[in-house]
Amino acid sequence: MSTLQTPFLAIERELNHDHLERPDVIRSLLVALLARQHVILLGPPGTGKSRLVRDVCQRIVGRFFEWQLTRMSTPEEIFGPISLQGLQQDRYRRIATGKLPEAEIAYLDETFKTSSAILNTLLAAMNERVFFNDGQAIPMPLEMLVGASNELPEDREELGALWDRFLIRHVVDYVKDPASFTALLQAQAHPATQTTITLQDLKAAQQAVEAVDVSGVLPLLGQLRAELAKLGVIASDRRWRQSVGIVQANAWMNGHTVADAGDVTILQHVLWDEPDQRLAVAKAVLTLISPFDQEAQDILDDAKDAYLQALAAPEEDQMTTGLEVNKTLKSAAKRLAEVVKKSEDAGKPSQRARDGLTQIQAWGDEILKTCLKV
Repeated sequence: MSTLQTPFLAIERELNHDHLERPDVIRSLLVALLARQHVILLGPPGTGKSRLVRDVCQRIVGRFFEWQLTRMSTPEEIFGPISLQGLQQDRYRRIATGKLPEAEIAYLDETFKTSSAILNTLLAAMNERVFFNDGQAIPMPLEMLVGASNELPEDREELGALWDRFLIRHVVDYVKDPASFTALLQAQAHPATQTTITLQDLKAAQQAVEAVDVSGVLPLLGQLRAELAKLGVIASDRRWRQSVGIVQANAWMNGHTVADAGDVTILQHVLWDEPDQRLAVAKAVLTLISPFDQEAQDILDDAKDAYLQALAAPEEDQMTTGLEVNKTLKSAAKRLAEVVKKSEDAGKPSQRARDGLTQIQAWGDEILKTCLKV
């Protein structure tokens, strides 16, 4: 591990401690920052999207801009008011002090409620990092813009280009695990530890990310493109090209100077276009990149469903249900152990299977305590 990685990994640990059931979202936000890409979070109100984004963004020692968009929002709110002195000189110039054009990190809530007047300027800001002011293209220091929304864009013809600018996409839901819910209720109002990163450190890390060798995994991207095409999932050439930077950043976070197949799995959050494509894309990615991980994930998904059903059972049925689910979890643990052995014998150890064994044990302990009163 390099000294550059240390603060990023520390932030990841702290965020996972403070924001429950969000490991993939947290990793994606840090990866996007390292790759200078943008993230959109979709989900119902009250899922902690804004809290998480602020927690990430405010750990970067730089200029942070946040705004909640509405259908009535005007360009002045985002890009600054028109200079009255400039108008007197027949110049149409905005005063961008403290606004998006000067920010290194930005968060726009209710992103898709934006007006068309704001839309076109956002496109240039996100893609080219320029702000057109009084006819001049002014470079922007923007490292990452995060959007959040309770809904998909209604008008894809008008907002489709903005949707496509968000390279990493996540659907954020309410916490599901009862243990996570209990921890949520007991969480501290303010985290005890907050690691921060200077812009100088960020720039150095971004340079290290660009040096990661991805040549060995490029053929996998071609195979993945072909597999997704069979499912009717078509990503643009631009999205595929930008995906390389995401793989590099994920590899760097994993401590790799040469990317491997496991570093490519993050693309499951990049290559879908509609939310109902997410599971199919994730399965295609894992099956191609790491079939042992996919096998482990299928076992875990079935075990989790049984675990949650047991905890939701009426009190009078919990003993019977708990006994059945306890057997299910033991069977799942046995199958996961077999996956661990198969993957190691094949020289492709499955971290997901190993982590799954730990998770199964935790679920089993909760069933014993809650349902079986042991």
